[in-house]
Amino acid sequence: MAKVTKKLVAIYVRKSRLKDADGMEISRQLELLTDYAEVNGMDYEVFSEEGSSEDRNRPEYQRMLMELRRNIYDGVLCTEQDRIARDSTDFGLFIRFMKAEGLMLFTLNKTYNFMNDDDVFTLGIQSEMDNHFMRMTKRKLRRGRIQAIKKGVFFGIAPYGYTKDETKHLIPHPEESQVVEEIYNMYVKEGLNQAELVEQLNLRGKRTRAGKPFTVRATSLILSNVAYRGTVHYELTGEDVITVEEAHPALIDADTYNQAQLIRVDKRVVPQQSQRGVYSLSRLLVCPKCNQTLSFCMKYNKRAGRNILDKSQRELYVLNCHASKGQKAKAEHKASGEARCSNNGIKSARIEQYILIKLKEHLTDIDNEIEAILSGSKDIISKAVLKQKQLTLHYNNLEVQKKNVQAGFKIGIYEAEEAQAEIKAIKEQQLAVQKELNNVEGADAKSEIDRQKKTREKIERILSLDMEANPTKANKLLHEVVDKVYYWKELSDVGGEKPFDIRIVYKGELHSGDNQ
Repeated sequence: MAKVTKKLVAIYVRKSRLKDADGMEISRQLELLTDYAEVNGMDYEVFSEEGSSEDRNRPEYQRMLMELRRNIYDGVLCTEQDRIARDSTDFGLFIRFMKAEGLMLFTLNKTYNFMNDDDVFTLGIQSEMDNHFMRMTKRKLRRGRIQAIKKGVFFGIAPYGYTKDETKHLIPHPEESQVVEEIYNMYVKEGLNQAELVEQLNLRGKRTRAGKPFTVRATSLILSNVAYRGTVHYELTGEDVITVEEAHPALIDADTYNQAQLIRVDKRVVPQQSQRGVYSLSRLLVCPKCNQTLSFCMKYNKRAGRNILDKSQRELYVLNCHASKGQKAKAEHKASGEARCSNNGIKSARIEQYILIKLKEHLTDIDNEIEAILSGSKDIISKAVLKQKQLTLHYNNLEVQKKNVQAGFKIGIYEAEEAQAEIKAIKEQQLAVQKELNNVEGADAKSEIDRQKKTREKIERILSLDMEANPTKANKLLHEVVDKVYYWKELSDVGGEKPFDIRIVYKGELHSGDNQ
């Protein structure tokens, strides 16, 4: 009697990540398939995983395909063909592979021979049906998710400081929530930067949910997550942004959260590889005509130094308006046909020297300001009311801009990414305006005197600093005192140095005039 050779098959089991009520668990699939293999005299190797049928790069699926190329298997065994793929294109590629390797597909209900055209036709129809079912399931799940989000349900892992109740709403975690409050308090109230904050947390023995020491990355995620103010916020592709206020108990009040965002914007560090150099006047010089923020570069003063590339003979220059533009802005300006701005470049040292002189003079202005307030000759309250009206109008205009962008997205003027970027920029401006409003609302003689004294201290620090040796520190201090410096120079320095105009706008001033 001839000996019967057992078939060797690759058993493939997969559980979809989609929450399909009809989906069979992996353990149940294995039970049915191993029983089938034993009844039909098959040896088998199991390939098991959880993943979407849309992902052709599933690890176990790819491992199975590599094994099948070894020419020792007779086919693949699975419960239904949709375990392999639901997409008709992906399943068509699987059929071509199986046909080329001379393999068969075994399911619990039917055996498919890919050399048989009828079997291939039947599989094609079944694949289209599976594909349609998958699309219907995804739409149903998406609708369900949107409805749940609007009811305040939080999808995904609960953020540090929270856990979930049985309805998937966030509730405060007894210990972690206190750590979150400490983080915001140290960052906003105590003025610690994130490196100092992390050091304090670890010294106090605080740990992340994984039991590891805190890092700047971990605290940055906490400080930027709107969930801590009780808000659920989702941005789903193709849908309007969903924001649900008071969706769960807030760990941080709205004012503290907003202050944290302002501090983060002010302290945001550009990665080293993206930096083009930080100089003492970086991001301060602005053209009053075209409103271009001016850039810097190192230039050779003498041809001899350039010929031998002696970098010690280079000097820092402020570029003109056109040279300060990026490539995209230059192309757009060229396409517009408008003439270039006539503002000229200059040695940075000339402007630095002039600004330092003006800062020294401003110390006298500050003393006079304090004296006027103390004598009662300066009406702080009326000026604060005027400033408050101006800021409120500016805030309302920004709100109108935001609504225009949202409307533009709905009618197709903006792409989703463009609209999100525009709205984010407007929101950052609104936060800054709101901060100024808060300062103005609390304006009185004492607070104004305190502000002037703090400004005086910062200016004295700038004047005592070696700006050439500490350009980054000087730039940071200048940004705390100066909002912007308007620079204009009609003529170039060819043939000798030409005059220029400077107008300094100081931060936090209640009056509308700018210092000259």
